[in-house]
Amino acid sequence: KVLPGFASLVDAPLSPRAFMPTSPAALRLQAAYVVRNDDPAGSEGRKIVEVNSGPDGTLSTYDQVIGRYRPFFLRAVDTHALEDVLLVDAKTGTIVYTVSKRIDLGASLTSGPLSNSGAARAFRRVIEGGGVPGQTVLEDFSPYIPAGLRPSAFIAAPVLTDGNLTGILIGVLSVRQIDDFMTFDGRWDNVGLGKTGEVYLVGANDLLMRSPSRFLIQNPEGYYKALKAVGVDAETVAKIKHFGSPILAQRVDTLASRDGQKGLSDTQIVEDYRGVSTLTSWAPVSVQGLHWIVIAQEDEAEAMAPVQDLRHSIMVVAAVAAVLLTAISVLLASSFTRPIHAVLAGVNKLAGGDESVRIAVKGRDEFAELAQAFNAMANEIAERTARIDQKTRDYEQLLRNIYPDLIADRIRLGESSFSERVRNVCMVVIIIEGFDGLVGGGHRDTLERINTLVGDIDEACNGAGLEKIRTVGETYIAACGLSTPRLDAAQRSLAFVAQVDTILERLARSYDAPLSARAGVALGDAEVGVVGRHRLLYDVWGPTMLQARRIVFDAEPRTLRVTSAVLQQLSVRDGFVQMPDIVLFDSTRV
Repeated sequence: KVLPGFASLVDAPLSPRAFMPTSPAALRLQAAYVVRNDDPAGSEGRKIVEVNSGPDGTLSTYDQVIGRYRPFFLRAVDTHALEDVLLVDAKTGTIVYTVSKRIDLGASLTSGPLSNSGAARAFRRVIEGGGVPGQTVLEDFSPYIPAGLRPSAFIAAPVLTDGNLTGILIGVLSVRQIDDFMTFDGRWDNVGLGKTGEVYLVGANDLLMRSPSRFLIQNPEGYYKALKAVGVDAETVAKIKHFGSPILAQRVDTLASRDGQKGLSDTQIVEDYRGVSTLTSWAPVSVQGLHWIVIAQEDEAEAMAPVQDLRHSIMVVAAVAAVLLTAISVLLASSFTRPIHAVLAGVNKLAGGDESVRIAVKGRDEFAELAQAFNAMANEIAERTARIDQKTRDYEQLLRNIYPDLIADRIRLGESSFSERVRNVCMVVIIIEGFDGLVGGGHRDTLERINTLVGDIDEACNGAGLEKIRTVGETYIAACGLSTPRLDAAQRSLAFVAQVDTILERLARSYDAPLSARAGVALGDAEVGVVGRHRLLYDVWGPTMLQARRIVFDAEPRTLRVTSAVLQQLSVRDGFVQMPDIVLFDSTRV
């Protein structure tokens, strides 16, 4: 069912035996799940066998084990718009579970036909990175056999059990989200790209497209005809037709892509991949080690249409003036044609790319009106070019904004590590008692109350010189000394906790609700970086964060617990009582 779907895309004959798993366990998995699917290649709308039960309805051992985690995998696919999720044994490289139940279920990423796939490269990168908590890797698009050789990108993260690397979770990214983002959901006109404008991504290493072409979406036959006209071979066109996408098939070898490959940005009138002259802006972008080029363009004919219309009007006026010149004196002729020459000179400069040219308006005659019309058109062209430049910068900034400032410089230098250790950081974890009652009390102004509560705490956090990390339900996490070193991080953190207690007392009276806080503060080193599978987020982790979260767990309401490292930094230690040591998961005593 799978191999015939892409047999025409490869040169050598395909042997089904080469793609079959070799271990008995993998054979049983594929027999129970993959063979029973109506489309193992993974098309949309196919029926997936999720549970394998015996004749008496009892679940298999495999389903009993994996059943408790299946909702998590399904939720990850839906929430992050993934095409599939693979769970891989870190020791053997065997894919032990997939949501889509394709032929990679039970296959090995260390040997066999999938050992050189993008999923295998993502697997090896996690292993080589040590499988540390919070580690994520992103692998560029490449053909994936279980998906019928459709281009697929992968994001991977380690799965740890008691601090040991036991598995690797690999998400197969859906190209539809990138497509929708780069094509504005088909609303090009609404974002100022006219009838021929588009924005697309190109791989810097191979100059192949990483997002769709507007012309393929709107007029497929015209798109294929344009590719053939510029010499694209029939095999490439057939590949684009087969997948319905130019990703990893359409080569963009233009001045814009070659300059972007060199790390250059510019705006010029150049030929695009269709051989059409376009007003184009381009810039290089980098995302987690992936090097792409973003290109925004509009056909020159559309972008420069106001100039051509103005040139036509000027030529008509010039012809009329020439007839009149035969009936007047040379002196009057010189005076009469001077404004026309000024306008014509301006048009020629504008057509030559000088968008700053403007014509001085003198008098109130027809030539003054013509000069005003020229200046208006020149302003419109300059504004359109500026909008295209701004959109290009916005797309580049949008991709870069997913990273915090703390590690942005290291990413620009091309480092493959996306985390950094910061020393002497105070981590503050506050649990707001009574928060659930505030949320579930059925009050009509619940949202307003929550916004007031979190907003007041945010202001106190900023005022104390701390940085908010995140808020999850009743838990508020902040840090001091993360971006800016603080010698008094401990004092600032405790002052912030005291302000939170005051805020909760005030709001408890105002809302007639029992609100209080218990807090934990720990001092030490912290790891900061980027985490997440689809929506990348700035986060903090490490022993210091674990200590702060652990000591607040057993704290009584309106109680502050601190580690000994915090206490040593305080000049006044009155009011603190020594508590029994707490043993963390790695046997560390706090």
